[in-house]
Amino acid sequence: MNKRTLFVLTGLALVSSTSFAAKERVIRFQNHVRLGYDDNIYGSEEEKGSGFITDIINLSAKVNFSSRTDALLYWQPEFQYRFDADPEMVNYQDLYGRLNHAVSQRAFLTLSDRFRYQQREGQAGLVGGGTDDTNSNYIENDFQGALDYTLNSVSYMKLGAGYDFRVWDDSTYGKTAGNDFDRFNANGTYIRQLKPNKTQGTLGISYNDLSYNGSRGGYESMVFSGGVDQNFTPHVTGFGRVGFSLNNVDGGSLGSDNESTTPYFQAGLEVNPTSRTSLNGSLGYSLARSDNSVYNAQDQFSFGLGARHDLTAKISLATSLSFIHSNYDSKYSRTGLLSDATDDYFTLTLRGSYQVNRNNFLEAGYLFANRSSDFTDWSRNRVDVAWRLRL
Repeated sequence: MNKRTLFVLTGLALVSSTSFAAKERVIRFQNHVRLGYDDNIYGSEEEKGSGFITDIINLSAKVNFSSRTDALLYWQPEFQYRFDADPEMVNYQDLYGRLNHAVSQRAFLTLSDRFRYQQREGQAGLVGGGTDDTNSNYIENDFQGALDYTLNSVSYMKLGAGYDFRVWDDSTYGKTAGNDFDRFNANGTYIRQLKPNKTQGTLGISYNDLSYNGSRGGYESMVFSGGVDQNFTPHVTGFGRVGFSLNNVDGGSLGSDNESTTPYFQAGLEVNPTSRTSLNGSLGYSLARSDNSVYNAQDQFSFGLGARHDLTAKISLATSLSFIHSNYDSKYSRTGLLSDATDDYFTLTLRGSYQVNRNNFLEAGYLFANRSSDFTDWSRNRVDVAWRLRL
């Protein structure tokens, strides 16, 4: 048994093994069937269109073992038939488990594991794009542990660590080209209440160590940050984090080691003006894992907006917008020979829902995506109508 299999089994067993001893269970089921058309089914310059039928099943369970221990189980398989794509039938999996346990009055432990099998999207891929570049699936598993410890009435600590990995179906792209990876992370945050129920300050440090398969290399980063969480009003909350990252990007057997210092910034805002309307936004800048197969890291700026509004008790509308700008510095190249490059990825989604009765919903959705970079340039439009059953 390899270490990857051990982490998956251990993480899921932490939640599922004791479920039969639960004192209380709450189980929810949802089935979501979509019929639609995608004018760029591969998300590439080929821009091949195809109709599709998708069935998404969602099964979740909240399990209470005692007043101190509870767990959440979540399983979402997705089955999609694409009329004019290769392969025609694809399926994806999303399996999540989380165990919460109050160790004492001061200490609270959380263990979680997420297993996903899905298709690559967004900026991921080889230089130049193409069908073979984007029509590929991968397995990803993320195991995390966190301990919250109350120091006194106004301050507490959060300590965490985890391990995640990714393995591609296409062994040539994943194993041979070195795109499979393992990553370890650890973090610690000190949080102090500055104004009761209004303002709290944070000081944090986090460490990431990512290694690609074979001799490709990887990177290490150490982030130091400080920030504030603020309740501006009962309807407006936000947070901000600023700092810097100390990085060592390893170019592997063909490249070289490069040390650098980059800025770190994260911020978010949530506004709920009424019980029927919610708005949220986020900004971020940091060193991140490369979404391109020829660089080992990237400087990434991200921006996101989301909104939801219930027009009536039965009709709701939701929209989201995201933009990711990636800068690939030549020193992040796995060969040490490539020049600087940029990559922009933009998405816009719109979705409307009508509640027919307590359990049935009719929906319609639209997605627009655009990737513009030094590597490739394409856009995508996807529309669908759907029926959702919730029990």
